[in-house]
Amino acid sequence: MFKHKEKIISILLASAMITPVLCACSIDTDQSIETTLPTTSETSLPTLETTMETTETTKETTAATEPGTVETAPSSEELDTSYVRLIDGVEPEMMNADYWIGEDDNIILMTDEEIAAYNHENRGNILSVDEETQMPHLDEFEDTLDGDILRTFLNDNANSVPGNPRSYYLDGTPTASIYWENLVDLSNIDQVPDVIEVRYGYTVKRMTLRMFPTEDRIFKDSDDKYFDALLYSECMPYMPCVVLHESSDGEYYYVVFDSYSAWVRKDAVALCEDKEDWLARQNPDQWLVVTGREIRFGTDPHCEAVSDLVLPMGTQMELVSAEDAPEVINQRTTYGDYVVKVPTRGSDGYIEDEYVLIPMSDDVHVGFLPYTPANIVRQAFKLLGDRYGWGGDLEANDCTGITREVYRCFGILLPRVKQSASTGVYSVDVSDMSDEDKLYEIGQLTPGSLIAFPGHMMIYLGMVDGVPYVISAVGTFVAPAPGSDEQIHPDTVIVNSLYVRKASLKTWLESVTVILTIKPD
Repeated sequence: MFKHKEKIISILLASAMITPVLCACSIDTDQSIETTLPTTSETSLPTLETTMETTETTKETTAATEPGTVETAPSSEELDTSYVRLIDGVEPEMMNADYWIGEDDNIILMTDEEIAAYNHENRGNILSVDEETQMPHLDEFEDTLDGDILRTFLNDNANSVPGNPRSYYLDGTPTASIYWENLVDLSNIDQVPDVIEVRYGYTVKRMTLRMFPTEDRIFKDSDDKYFDALLYSECMPYMPCVVLHESSDGEYYYVVFDSYSAWVRKDAVALCEDKEDWLARQNPDQWLVVTGREIRFGTDPHCEAVSDLVLPMGTQMELVSAEDAPEVINQRTTYGDYVVKVPTRGSDGYIEDEYVLIPMSDDVHVGFLPYTPANIVRQAFKLLGDRYGWGGDLEANDCTGITREVYRCFGILLPRVKQSASTGVYSVDVSDMSDEDKLYEIGQLTPGSLIAFPGHMMIYLGMVDGVPYVISAVGTFVAPAPGSDEQIHPDTVIVNSLYVRKASLKTWLESVTVILTIKPD
């Protein structure tokens, strides 16, 4: 089994493996948005910048080995390269998660109590463009909110419409000024009261969160289908949120999540009766967690609200014990199934709970996975080859999105932005270090740690002959031939070394600014 904690740095081999690559998450792509569009701090909500971002665990026998460790059975699958292409420098055996896992990678990095404390300490700040106005943290909202706070965020969006609307495309056709004026009107800014009555709710399905209340997909290029300029982030199923406002057409809510706020279709949110109900739903006796790439609720002729819903990795649902669960649900006995209780949206917009059966053969886990390096890597590899989805678009995810999905399997809630500034972690600022010093620091990491440079977040795998490897969602890279600047677009979760390059031909290793492992200080 491969041992990741290699300390010998082979500079000659590393140099020989240099492959020019550009990640669409990197900040020096040719797809940057003009400065008249929303340009905000990384923690604030409105932005049209396109600095593109760029485990087998639940089905295995798990056995405790010693206090503070948990071991899972390795996988022996081998990749047939007759059918799957690899990036230069990546060998077939590297495409197996267990290649990267050593004997000491089953150590538990944080307990449930430490994770809860970390989540509280690491809450994201939602700031206005000028960083002078801040939304309350999700758990700090009260019954009312000063309307000026919301107006600031809505006006940030309104003030950031493009100065040249014809440089943006809807269905391949340039937009006009009146189009953007209509989006501002839909935001209903004039109807924001001085004192907002706060409502509490839960998401009931996967959607995207928008800068304006519309599902229109707007692109910088007439041929682009990936980088929607109005998309902010993903709306995952069964997440708590705060509802502050409605669009003028009554079709959208303006909502606040754990580290971001935006517009989402009303039919994606069900309201709670009160804050007490909202809080109680966040603390069930037990969760059932989706630990596969995704699962799908079956077609249910008795309940259209849950029929065929797709739940991505990290989705958490209230698990009902066999003793408390009904014996029959929608004319089906509950033999061989988990029973979960999920919120759906009733005709009045409020939550109606539904029992749903989930086959025990699905890739799910009772409670959160043990937080170990081995489990982080195995979870990440379940997304290998998945489609890249900018901001959660196309029912996929980008680089920070997949780290959120992976880490939610352990109960860890990473912010949507500024993950590299997370607190309560082992973190090293390597921005001013030489490549040699960066390699040394990276060599101290455990698999599953995070490596970042502006515009991109990666999950660290390990070192091979002094060369560091990562897995991440990548949008664009340069063809792997020395001297070539031809760009190709994997738009995929891939494994590659840090010697791939950006458009500037600067290697990812040169670009790395922060490395971190999420564990107590």
